[in-house]
Amino acid sequence: MSFYFLDYFLILLFLSINIIIPLLYSRKEKTVESYFSSNKNLNWFLSGTAMVATTFAADTPLAVTELVAKYGISGNWLWWYGSIGSIVTVYFFSHLWRNSNITTDLELLQIRYSGEGVKILRIYRTIFVGVVMNSMILAWVNLAMIKVIEVFFPEISSTILIIALMSFAFVYTSVSGLTGITITDSFQFFFAMFGSILLAYFVLQLPEIGGLDGLHSKLDSSKFHFIPDFKNPSSKEFSIESFLVFITVIWWSSWYPGAEPGGGGYVAQRMLATKDSKTSMLSSLYFTIAHYFFRPWAWILVALASLVLFPNLTEKDLGKGFVKVLEKDLPIGMKGILFATFLAAYFSTIATHLNWGTSYFINDLYKAYIKPNDSEKNYIRFSYVFQFLLMIISLVTSIYLIETISGVWKFLLESSAGVGVVLILRWFVPRLNVWSELTGFFSPILFYSLNILVFKFESPTSILFNVISVIISVILVTLFTKETDKTVLTNFYKKVKPSGIFWKNWAVKNQIEFVQTEISFMHSLFLSVLGIVILFSGLFFFGNLFFGSMIQSMFCLGLFLLSGILTWKFFPKI
Repeated sequence: MSFYFLDYFLILLFLSINIIIPLLYSRKEKTVESYFSSNKNLNWFLSGTAMVATTFAADTPLAVTELVAKYGISGNWLWWYGSIGSIVTVYFFSHLWRNSNITTDLELLQIRYSGEGVKILRIYRTIFVGVVMNSMILAWVNLAMIKVIEVFFPEISSTILIIALMSFAFVYTSVSGLTGITITDSFQFFFAMFGSILLAYFVLQLPEIGGLDGLHSKLDSSKFHFIPDFKNPSSKEFSIESFLVFITVIWWSSWYPGAEPGGGGYVAQRMLATKDSKTSMLSSLYFTIAHYFFRPWAWILVALASLVLFPNLTEKDLGKGFVKVLEKDLPIGMKGILFATFLAAYFSTIATHLNWGTSYFINDLYKAYIKPNDSEKNYIRFSYVFQFLLMIISLVTSIYLIETISGVWKFLLESSAGVGVVLILRWFVPRLNVWSELTGFFSPILFYSLNILVFKFESPTSILFNVISVIISVILVTLFTKETDKTVLTNFYKKVKPSGIFWKNWAVKNQIEFVQTEISFMHSLFLSVLGIVILFSGLFFFGNLFFGSMIQSMFCLGLFLLSGILTWKFFPKI
C-alpha cells in the first residue's frame, strides 16, 4: 500500500498530539486516588467519551466488517445484545458505584463483605482479572493491530512495529494518570470517528458503489435485514437458540470487558472517577448511546461496500475488507487518516487497560496487603513497574501464544458464564456473602473445564450449563455459610443506598433506620425499558433512512423522540 507525504505527515501529527496531551498532565497525579481515579472530578462528557473510546479497539471495525460480510447488518446482534446490560447498568448500578466512593471496583469487596474470604477474593480477582484476563485482552488488541499493520505496511516487521506502538502507549499512560488518559482518549475517539465517517463518505462515492442506492442494488436484500433470518441455512452460527441465549442470558451472566454485569472494570473506574452519582449516571448513559447508537453505522456502510468491491475474500480475510477499500481511488491523505484512526482506537484501549489493570495491583494488592503504609510517591513509582510488566506479558502472549481474536472472545464469554449472578445480586441481596461471590468467580472456570473435558456441550448449550451450574452452586454455598457482619452491611446500606425489597426487609429485621434510595427499583426498570427503545429505534431509524422505507424510518424516529422526551422527564433528580 503506497503512502504519500501527506499520509506520513498526518500520522506524525496525530502521534505528536497524542504525546503532547499526556505530557501536559504528567507528574500531576500525586496520589493513588488521583492517579487511578482523577480525584473524583471527571465530568460526564469526558468520563463517557473515555469509556466508549476504550471499547473502540483496533479490531472493532474489522469485527463489524466480518459480521456484516457473514450475516448482513443483522450480524451486529452478536454485540448489540450487550446494550441491554449497558442500559441496565445506567439506571440500576451507576449511582451505587459512585455512592460507594471507592477507587477500584475490587475495593467494593472490602465495604460489602466481612471475613477472611474478602482478602482471598480480592487477591484472586487482582491476579486473575487484573493480570491474566487483562493480559489476554491486551494481547487480543495487539493481535488485531498486527493484522492492520500487515495490510498497511507489509514490508515492515509487524512484531517490531507493535512493540514500538505499545511502548509509545506505555510511556504516555504511565506519566499522565487517569486524567491525562481520559482527555487523550476523548481526542482519540473523535478523531477515530471522524476518520471512519470520512472513509464511509468517500467509499460510497466510488463509481463501483454509486452511493447508497447503488450499494443497495448491488447486494442481496438479505444483507440489509435488521433482524436475523433464522431460516437461512447459511446462518448456522447464528441460530435462533444462540440469539435467544444472547439477549436473555449472556448480557447478565457473562463477564466481558466493557459489558460487565452491573458495571465493573474500566467502566466502573470511569464512573467512580466522576463528581457525583448524577454525573456517574449521565456518563454511563452517554457511553451507552455513543457505543451502540452513534458509532456503528460508518463501519457498517464500509463493510457493505467492501462486499461489492471485494466479493471473493476468503472467510479468514473478511474483516480486512474494511482496510482493503483503501486500494481504491480515494483522496490523497485518506490512508494516513485511516491508519491514524486505527492508532487512535489501539492507543485508547491499551492506555485504559494498562492503567486499570495496574489500579488493581496497586490499590487492591500492594497497598492493601503488602505495603499498606508506604508513601504515595512509592505507590505511583511501583505502578510504572507493573504497567511495564503488564506490557511485556501481553506482548509475549500476542506474539507467541494466541492466534485468533475470536478464540479469546469465545473463551471470555463461556469461561465467565454465570459470574454475573453474584455481580448483580450483591447489590440487592444482603444475604449474599463473600463465599457466595468467591463461588461465583471460581465455579465458572470449573464448570467450563468440566464441560470441555467431560460433557462436551456446544454453544449455546455450554453457556446454559455453566450458568445453571453456577447459580445452583452460589445458592448452596450462600445457604450453608455465615452471613456478612451486621456492622459491615449497615455501613454499606447507609453509604451506597441500594434499593429493593430485600434491603428493606433486612433493615426492618435488624432495626436499622430506613435509608431513602436515590431511584427506586421500578423507576430504574421503567427508564431501562425506555433506554432500550432509544437505542434500537435510533439504530433502525438510520438503517431505514439509508436502506429501508421512509415510513418505517419516521416511525422509528417518532419512537426515538418519544422515549427520549420521557427519559428527560423522568430522569432521576439526584
